[in-house]
Amino acid sequence: MNLKLHPKSTSKALATNYASLVEVLILMGVGALAIILRAKLRIPINIPGHHGVEVMALIIAGRSLSNFKPASTISTLAASILILFPFMGFKDPFLPAIYITMGLTIDFLFVSFEKFRKNIVFLALLGGVSYMIIPLSRLLINLTTGYPYNSLLKHGIIAKIALHLTFGMFGALLGAGISMPFIRKKQ
Repeated sequence: MNLKLHPKSTSKALATNYASLVEVLILMGVGALAIILRAKLRIPINIPGHHGVEVMALIIAGRSLSNFKPASTISTLAASILILFPFMGFKDPFLPAIYITMGLTIDFLFVSFEKFRKNIVFLALLGGVSYMIIPLSRLLINLTTGYPYNSLLKHGIIAKIALHLTFGMFGALLGAGISMPFIRKKQ
């Protein structure tokens, strides 16, 4: 029989794992909320990319507030899973992959340009460039597979790219504005 005391091993590890799990669940909720808003706010204003405002506001706010390197990827993965459900109303079979690519792009640029993380201009460009992936990838998909995207014909590729960039930047500015007070308090 061994009478030695066992080392304490649960308090800090459990608290850290619990906090990490909660943060992942919050990031997934952010992504889910972004795609639910995009699906349910079907306002027929006939301007491509206008959903970039709510999507990028939530994704950039989540990315700015999180310490996880793959924060945006987690959010866009949750959004991509919801896109797959038929009741959400999305018909583009490539949209989940496009959203995950957006999240990967945001995380890669956010981690790569670490000293600009708190720069609002950088965050705006980050949101605009990543949301611009949607029309660029649709053009690439159309050219390589022949999958028809009628919106490319209706609005033209230059207008779609410019509007996705603009709305993505505006949404990222909104998300950065929402998250900046919390970032300053955290420091």
